[in-house]
Amino acid sequence: MLLQSAPANIKGQIVTNHVTLDITGADVHYWSPQLNFRIEPNEQYPDHSVVSGLIGPRPAVWTMFMFIYAAIGVIAFFISLFAVSNIMLGKPTNLIYAFPIALLFMLTAYLVGKYGERLAKDQMELLKQFVREAVYFEKEELNSR
Repeated sequence: MLLQSAPANIKGQIVTNHVTLDITGADVHYWSPQLNFRIEPNEQYPDHSVVSGLIGPRPAVWTMFMFIYAAIGVIAFFISLFAVSNIMLGKPTNLIYAFPIALLFMLTAYLVGKYGERLAKDQMELLKQFVREAVYFEKEELNSR
């Protein structure tokens, strides 16, 4: 019932109690969000369900950013380690400046992520509103029985 009532630009997949919703069509861009949520029975109130989820970038975007942060961190660590070793041995080196440069690259990656978050804001609201309406509709349908 949930996916049949979805707008044309929202496609989803349901596997047991896990739902994944994506933006499709001409509206899709690199920063388009994905909404994942689970519907589970409420232990305290057996007649109710608990909906919990996560909305954010698609897995490819998460993976790319984790790779960028890890690569910058590892490279900065080893260059800084080499620079500190040279300093402790009394050899002059400019490699010590690699650490602040790496921090600058990480800050740049963070700001790019925030920019992408802003680009996806309207689509995130669209996904959240669709789920709110679907959950409310189901609640009203159950109450009318």
